[in-house]
Amino acid sequence: MSVNTVELFIEVRCEEIPARFVAPAMEGFEAGLRKLLGGLIVGEVAAYSTPRRLALAAQVQPARPSVEKIVTGMPMAQARAGDAWTPAALGFAKKRGVEPTALFEHNGFAAILATEGGGSTAQLVAAGLEALVLGIPFKKTMRWGTSPSRFARPLHDVLCLLAGQRVVTVVAGLQTTDLSTGHWLLSPEPFPVVDAAGWLADLRARQVYADRAERHARVAGMLAEAALSEGGELVPDAALLDEVVDLVESPRVIVGGFPAELLRLPPRLLIESMKVNQRYFPLFERSAGPGPASPSLAPSLAPSLAPSLVLSNRFLVVANNPQGNAALIADGNARVLSARFHDAKFFFSEDRKIRLHDHAAKLGVAVWRRGLGSMAEWQQAISDAAARLAPHTGANVESVLALGGVLKADLTTLMVGEFPELQGHVGHLLAAAEGYANALAIEEAWLPRYSGDALPTTPEGYSFALAERLHLLSVCFGAGLEPKGSADPQGLRRAAVGLVALVLAWPGPRGQGALDELFATAGVALPASLADFVVARLRATLLAEGHPVDLVDAVLASRGSDLRSIAARVRGLAALPKDELAGVRTTFRRVAGLGKDHSSAVYSLDLLQGEAEYRLHVAVNALPSSTQPDELLDALRSLRPVIDRFFAEVLVMTDDLPLRANRLGLLRTILDRFVDFADFARLGGE
Repeated sequence: MSVNTVELFIEVRCEEIPARFVAPAMEGFEAGLRKLLGGLIVGEVAAYSTPRRLALAAQVQPARPSVEKIVTGMPMAQARAGDAWTPAALGFAKKRGVEPTALFEHNGFAAILATEGGGSTAQLVAAGLEALVLGIPFKKTMRWGTSPSRFARPLHDVLCLLAGQRVVTVVAGLQTTDLSTGHWLLSPEPFPVVDAAGWLADLRARQVYADRAERHARVAGMLAEAALSEGGELVPDAALLDEVVDLVESPRVIVGGFPAELLRLPPRLLIESMKVNQRYFPLFERSAGPGPASPSLAPSLAPSLAPSLVLSNRFLVVANNPQGNAALIADGNARVLSARFHDAKFFFSEDRKIRLHDHAAKLGVAVWRRGLGSMAEWQQAISDAAARLAPHTGANVESVLALGGVLKADLTTLMVGEFPELQGHVGHLLAAAEGYANALAIEEAWLPRYSGDALPTTPEGYSFALAERLHLLSVCFGAGLEPKGSADPQGLRRAAVGLVALVLAWPGPRGQGALDELFATAGVALPASLADFVVARLRATLLAEGHPVDLVDAVLASRGSDLRSIAARVRGLAALPKDELAGVRTTFRRVAGLGKDHSSAVYSLDLLQGEAEYRLHVAVNALPSSTQPDELLDALRSLRPVIDRFFAEVLVMTDDLPLRANRLGLLRTILDRFVDFADFARLGGE
């Protein structure tokens, strides 16, 4: 049955919102609209966003359907006194807004016939629009003028249309409107709006691309075209592209440059400064071999940068003014960037005049965490823990101890003070210049910096990275600093995600992913709450890989906290062909269902009856003693057809109690054998 719908269109216009605010704001905006209108929304909600406007379009029912229902109150024994209604019954009627004559008996209770729902969508939107708009979530909000309202940036207007007609109400002191405006520089004049489709077309004609997906594709295409015309290459950077898309309404790509002599600076400084500080896209050139910029770019820190790509002194800027003077814009951006690079050149020159040990000597007056010691003490703790881990990671202990003494030294340098994102990289460069072996490990100690980031490539870097996260988590949990709710000022969730990634990529032999052993090897404590915290991050990692929830939870419910083993079991099961995985689910869930409440795994050969029962006994006793995930998975696969035949030919829950107990004991033997693999009772169906 088709539902009569009309379009609700809301556009909020304001001063420029920071790019990082836009995506969560749109999620919250849509969630708020769904909460306001509930089931009145039919189908998907279309979302549009630029730095200066947030908009939603939805097909909605014009009115809330009304339904009649019987509402009961107190039992009739309390509602009637002879032929009259009691005060309690009269109060019930008054509360429901009906006359006492509307009361009647229903299934032994006093009741009324009530109408629920009804009311127009226009009235509902008018009453709730201000709360909806001002409830859009932002990390920071502000007040402006004399208004008590708060928003990310000062509001200009709120457009609200239902079936093409303005919904009249007030938001933050502003009367709603049916007018919008184009690009704030090029086409600021108001124009009338009737629906979302017309609004999109009219904005496009006025130099605004409000459809974010369209704008994203437009920016990506313009960047690729500009790079090609310059004979350069872009290294993909999805995060920077996403940020830039939310910085512009009408994108335009302009080529800029800086003095070639500045290419003698550390390439990562140039690249990160262009991206992080200026939101520029660096251009690279392809050469026959490593160019002068390549040696400082560790493969682990620039995994997408091919060895034959060399940083050039040109970059691409995505401007928000399609009719501005390109030469003037390029020159302005180049001057800003060159000034930063010249500052960096001076800082780096000054830092190199001081030996790393002298830089490290300043760590004693720097606080690591309030109440938890200095940076010097933290550096020593990481060095000690990494040295303990070194024999297990294949690292050179002497090299670890030498680098450990200057591991955090660059935090006191002028360069890191100005460019915090280069922490670790500056230490690597200074250590390499002083002749330290395996200097790259200083930089790799910071990896991974976020989920999906590169991992260390050297055993020494791996040891430092692992030691830092083990120690950080242990100390902070021991001091009661574990995250509360969404707050995580110590970055412990990020540290745990990094720890999981490091453990899953462990360079040593199998069987070295158990949390208790890792923490003990590093010489730090593992509170039970911390173990659960880390395993929860592993669960999130496995779910993010696309594995079924029931499969992940079934494996996590098994005994042990070896992260590598857990991941291997989940991935092994999930990698089975679809029909085979379905068979494993069905078979072993049935084994678990019958055997889980039978505590004894004892059964008698004398009570085995028939070939199917005996063959299952033989197969169970032939299972390998190994606890390795791959070998256990092979055992599961080989055992399944034998179990299936057993279930097809044998009645487990027979009325013969001794025989039933014997068969349940045989099934319990299977469960006990695979208790370290998964809790099959948690497996769902297809």
